[in-house]
Formats: sequence, C-alpha cells, structure tokens
Amino acid sequence: MIFNTAWFLVFFATFYVVFHLVPTARLRFLYVLAASAVFHYHFAGPAGVRPIIVMGVVTYVVGLTLPRLPAGTRVRSLAFAAGLLVPVLGLVFYKYRELLLGSLATVKSNPALAAWSPRSAGPALPLAISFFTFEFVHYLTDVHRGSSPIRNPLKFAFFTIFFPSIVSGPIKRFQPFLAQVEDGLSRPSLERSLSGAAQVLLGFFKKLVVADAAAAFVELLERYPSPNRATVATMIFLLSVRILFDFSGYSDIAIGLGRLIGLELPPNFRFPYAAQNISEFWRRWHMSLSSWIRDYVYVPLGGGHTSTPRKALNLAVTMFICGLWHGPAWHFGLWGLYHGAGLAVHGLWERSAFSRRIAPHRGTHLLGIVVTDVFVAYGWLLFFYPVPSVVRYSRILLGLPEAP
Repeated sequence: MIFNTAWFLVFFATFYVVFHLVPTARLRFLYVLAASAVFHYHFAGPAGVRPIIVMGVVTYVVGLTLPRLPAGTRVRSLAFAAGLLVPVLGLVFYKYRELLLGSLATVKSNPALAAWSPRSAGPALPLAISFFTFEFVHYLTDVHRGSSPIRNPLKFAFFTIFFPSIVSGPIKRFQPFLAQVEDGLSRPSLERSLSGAAQVLLGFFKKLVVADAAAAFVELLERYPSPNRATVATMIFLLSVRILFDFSGYSDIAIGLGRLIGLELPPNFRFPYAAQNISEFWRRWHMSLSSWIRDYVYVPLGGGHTSTPRKALNLAVTMFICGLWHGPAWHFGLWGLYHGAGLAVHGLWERSAFSRRIAPHRGTHLLGIVVTDVFVAYGWLLFFYPVPSVVRYSRILLGLPEAP
C-alpha cells in the first residue's frame, strides 16, 4: 500500500503545508500538478513513466484531432480506433503479455514461447497502467461522441496524473473533474478539510485494521492441514470482509486526500453487501469501475437492448474484462464470468412472472440480500485462488472427499 509508506506520509505532510502557502488558485493548480509528477516518478521510476507519457501524448493529440474530422466518416473512425489502440495495446503488453504467452506456450508446448513467460523476460509493469488506460479510453470515447476535448495540455496532464487517484482510483471522468479547476484551485473550507481528513482516517482504519486483520486470519486458516466446512465458510466470510475494507479503504483515502485540497473524486462504494440482488450489488460495488465497464464495454457491445442470448454474451464479455482488469491471471477472468452468469440469471428472473408475484411479500428484501451475499461471497474464492484451490474448498463445503 503506497499511502502508508514513510515516503508518502512525509511527502503529503510537506505538500499539504506548502499547498496552503501558495498564494493564488492558478499557482496552486500548477503546484498540485508538479507534486503529482513527483509522486508518479518516485513510485514508477523512469521505465514506468515513459509508457504513460507515450500513451498520454497520443491520447491528447488524437483527442484534439477528432473534432476536426467530419462526424460519421471513415477517417474519423479510424483515427479514433488508432487512438484507442495505443493505450489498450500498452496495457496488454505490460500487464497481460506473460499470461497470454505463457498460456499459448502451455497449449502449444512451445519452448520458444515459454521462454517469454518468466517475469524477468520483459519490462516491469508501469504503476497504475490499468487506471491510466481506462481514463484514456473514456476520454477518447467521450470526445468521439461529441464532448469538447481538453485543449490545455496542463489540464490534460492534471486529469491524467492527479496523485490521489493514480494508485487504485476512483476512475475519474474528465468533465466533472476538470470543471473543479476551471479557474485554478481554491483552498477548501475548514468544514470540507475536516471531512476529507475524517475520510482519510476512516480509510486507513479500514485498510490497516480491518482488512489486514482479516487477511492475517485467512492466512492462518489456509495453513490448516485438514480444513472442514466451518473452516472454509469462515475463510469465505473473512475474504468478503477483507476485499470490501481493502478496496473501500483505498478509495476513502484517495477521496479524502482530494477533498483536503478542494477536489471531489467520485464515490466508489455504497454498502454493497446491503444489495438485494446482483445487479444492485454492481451499482454499489466499486462504482467508478462498474459504471466505466457499463458505459465503455457493455453499452458499445449492445447492452441489454438485444436478444436474451446476445445479452448474456455481452454480460459474459463485459464481466470477463472486468475480472481480468483486477489481475493478469485466468481465475480473475473466471470470477468475472461467474458474475456475468449471475447477472444474466438475475435478468431472466426479473422478467419472470413468478418474481413479480412474490415481490410484494414481506421478507423478500431480506431474502434477496442473503442470496446475493452468499453468491458474492462464494465468488471471492475465484477471485483470490486458482481453480484447483477453488475446487478443493468447494468439495469441502459440499461435504465431498478431497480429490486424491
């Protein structure tokens, strides 16, 4: 976790004191931009910064070019596609090349391909390349759809490398974010600053106390030589606690840091385990990610305004991408497919006559929460463990003997 390193704590304390000494809104804007560049360079290094600069410059130039090309023409579509390819291929190369080449080598039993699979064979993963890619894709897509591009390169850079949101989001949308710095960066009110500080402290508590404690207990349970059903059920519960408080803790820290300097980042979690169905869960869980996946993957694929089989396929592709976004391993993709299947089944359920008949009955809301939480909690096994471990734990839950 970057936010609790000694370097960052000293960096932010110094940054915050100087921020309040900077005399004008315009200079404060430039100061935060410079501090963000220092932050990114420190944690990413030259090798990690260079790919982001290339991706950013291409995105900025293509964004300026698109409005000059006639709408609906082939040349504009080609320019848009070429602009998207740079960050997307960069993400694939840096984050997923080992997964893809290693899998291909396994399938083809090709030693030449297998030689590419070790992590030492290529450049290291640049810091937060997934977040940069998602924001660049959002920017180009919205400009292609008619939004005004960011003409000022400093504002584009500010949107790109604003340091509180670099590491784990939330994923920003450039229009509402940059509207807050139209005339520079004002000092926040005392009330807003206190609110930001409280959210930062809450985030640290969630991450360092709750999430890390849950992770430590899970590690203890994983060492049990002969786990039983109660052990695995406890592990699943602790994994559910860990992932929620880990992700939401990071988000709270980032949102609070932004608020301390007068900027609002989008909310990311809204009591997701209180959701009454899996669709509502995804409207409450990692909201900046789920809304991005909806707007820039699911809707372009056709969304739900199509046949039932096509909608199920759209959900499968969308959630598979959502799963792989979390990490370069196939079990993340399977976790995404698991949720895609859950969303497809929920869509069928909502359209059924039986669901409409029982909806008014008392207790259905609580039942929906329980069913949703059980479904989501079991899915965390796929998120955290490779398939053989998931099969092992599933057999224990079902009371089946472990495979020899």
